[in-house]
Amino acid sequence: MKNFGKNLFIAFLMILAIYQTTKLWFDDLSSHNFFSFILQQNSGFMQAQLYGLDGVVINRGENTSAIIHRENVLDNEYRKEFDKLIAAAVNKGDIEIKKVDWPHIFNNRCAVYNFSQPIAAESFKKGLGIGSGKMNEIKMIDSVVIVPNTTENVLRTYIENDGETVCYVLKRTDITQKCADTIESFSETGSSCISSRASGFNIFSGNTFIPVVSGGINNINVTNPVTDGVMIDTDALENIANNFFDNPAVKWSSVVNGIYSYSDEYNVVKYSLNGVLEYSGYNFVDDGDEENPAGNYAAALEFLKKDKGIKNDIILSKVNLNKERSQFYFDYAVNGIPSFMSDEMKKGLGMHSAIEVTVSHGNVVKYKRYLCVMEQSHSKEEITGDFVKAIDNVYNSLESNEMLVDDIDLAYKINGRQNDVSVCWKITIDNKTFWEAA
Repeated sequence: MKNFGKNLFIAFLMILAIYQTTKLWFDDLSSHNFFSFILQQNSGFMQAQLYGLDGVVINRGENTSAIIHRENVLDNEYRKEFDKLIAAAVNKGDIEIKKVDWPHIFNNRCAVYNFSQPIAAESFKKGLGIGSGKMNEIKMIDSVVIVPNTTENVLRTYIENDGETVCYVLKRTDITQKCADTIESFSETGSSCISSRASGFNIFSGNTFIPVVSGGINNINVTNPVTDGVMIDTDALENIANNFFDNPAVKWSSVVNGIYSYSDEYNVVKYSLNGVLEYSGYNFVDDGDEENPAGNYAAALEFLKKDKGIKNDIILSKVNLNKERSQFYFDYAVNGIPSFMSDEMKKGLGMHSAIEVTVSHGNVVKYKRYLCVMEQSHSKEEITGDFVKAIDNVYNSLESNEMLVDDIDLAYKINGRQNDVSVCWKITIDNKTFWEAA
């Protein structure tokens, strides 16, 4: 019986090895360790949560404008195949000393992971299932570029950080073709853009993807789902608050000085008349481990899914990490166009973004959200101003025009409940935000 059990175990290991080898070299391009295999068998592909990712830029080549697909943090299924391709290239490719030649690359098919804030390489590796012995040459990542060359049957993957680039070269016909096909078949839903470096614009501090618009963009209406500005719909408010309790039936409620409160033994949800919903959690256990930013981000996203009152896409705007906790700042988006609160609104609400999540050791301890629903209005604004003119207008208002532009985007600037909000140029210089008519 002992020999039989031993032989059975050996047979299992042999089948597992054959399965993993087959997956490794053919269809499955994701992580290839034993535990990843078990995870995928049980729950399918575990989609990577990449904090700091602004979106994926898809370019079909021929030096045309590309498509940027904003990273809606609650639905990132769109990049699953690209995640697998990157993991395959890094796990199995050879290192090549090569910089990103943006004009050349943007004349070919490519996909770019564009980060608004750098992500730790360790978090990126764990998220995509990249081996622990790989990609040790770089500590932080602010851009990933994958370029399939079907003529040479080579997939090149560039991992970029300030002043550092590591290129992984994988000579595999099937994987290279898979990447080319994925780029070619990618949905065109998204905003057109151009690369500042590929286009030769030297007024930007780094490679910036600049929106390109022909025609008009719909205005938006911003409403509050629990009030018309006069009366509070207490049923609608309580339905939103119930999402934060395991057993809403045992919670108690009160209204004091215009603050609506809902509580149980471990959780408190408050709503103020300024439109801010705030959650605090007190069932917090410090396990003594160091903070895990990727784990905290995953916890923040799981918590966001609890809030069924969210009706719009959500983008990640900013991340603050320290030894005690992680803070994630999110904003709403409509059809891929982000919205941001005005400075006056931020000051009045005491918030930096429309949604703020504070996580410590995998526990959400604080959550704040400006309650609103954004919908396209029937009116549409023609985009008449170009980005160069918008930047010139900002430079003319500054004492010096020698500072480089950190970022530029098309976005909605909101001040609360309002109708027919039009899109504007949002320009960032020296960590300051400037708005110009589009």
